[in-house]
Amino acid sequence: MGKDAAANGPQVSVLGFGCAAMGGRSSRKESLTAIAAAWDAGITFYDTARSYGYGQSEGLVGEFLRDKRDSAVICTKFGILPANQGGWKQKLKPLARGALKVFPGLRGAVRKQVGDQFIAGQFTVETLRSSFETSLRELKTDYVDILLLHAAPASVLEQDDLLEALDRLVQSGKVRLAGISGEIPVIERYFAKRPKALGTAQFALNLSTIGFAETTRRNSDLLLVANHPYGGPSGAAGGRAMVEYLRSAAEIPADLREKLDPADPQVLPELVLNSILDGTGVSAVIPAMMQVRHITSNVRAVENSRFSSQELEILRGCLARRSSQAA
Repeated sequence: MGKDAAANGPQVSVLGFGCAAMGGRSSRKESLTAIAAAWDAGITFYDTARSYGYGQSEGLVGEFLRDKRDSAVICTKFGILPANQGGWKQKLKPLARGALKVFPGLRGAVRKQVGDQFIAGQFTVETLRSSFETSLRELKTDYVDILLLHAAPASVLEQDDLLEALDRLVQSGKVRLAGISGEIPVIERYFAKRPKALGTAQFALNLSTIGFAETTRRNSDLLLVANHPYGGPSGAAGGRAMVEYLRSAAEIPADLREKLDPADPQVLPELVLNSILDGTGVSAVIPAMMQVRHITSNVRAVENSRFSSQELEILRGCLARRSSQAA
């Protein structure tokens, strides 16, 4: 759907569906409703991980895609394992979801009670093998399109045994493309080193870090995927502040400032998603959209943007200079 997402590797839809909340913050019913709405909207790229949804996200994705596998692109990750959520902690999840809807301020306390804990930094060959085999079972498939090192430190780029094991999975056909997810400094190191086994990268990119688009553009031969485009839970407010800044920036032409109408709810998704996707070398972006209205809004944003490529370049430049000055 939307613009073509041509890149090295699997052809991903320009919008990806993030599955982190499936089985965790979102119930089974909510999760399957959201993923079905994404599919109906033309989104065929699904991003999950062994740790998502307390280890249940992959199973829900596999259930939904069972008869759609050949038309879907599945990305999963290893390196963060879900903690054991058995017994009373499992039973608390529905209660916790309900409490968060009524009292969102309880989020931290509820997470602690439910045991929202993960075992991070598990980047060994043994963990790769066991985690990946579990992922295949949960996803009900015999291969994944993309397998990522999950929130990896730069040191994994020096683990030759791990990189060789990933390459063997690619050569076997069980993985179509291996890669890395991590913070921007880690991704910069990956771009510099370019290990043979890794052909894709996933990283956070939003209006506050849009200056990184200059770097992604120079690495567009790789499959690049952006996540957290709105900047996290408080990102919408920050995004609106960015729109207000651009509306008052003297360097922005008057006719372009007029397009940044703060009363139009589509301005923010159009600005955010197209600033990330247009001319940056980024093939796909993964917003959090577990509500149907968010899916609809994001699809509209990439299919019907009011901003031209030239205008987006002007807006990116202004935001990048602002971030640089604030650093």
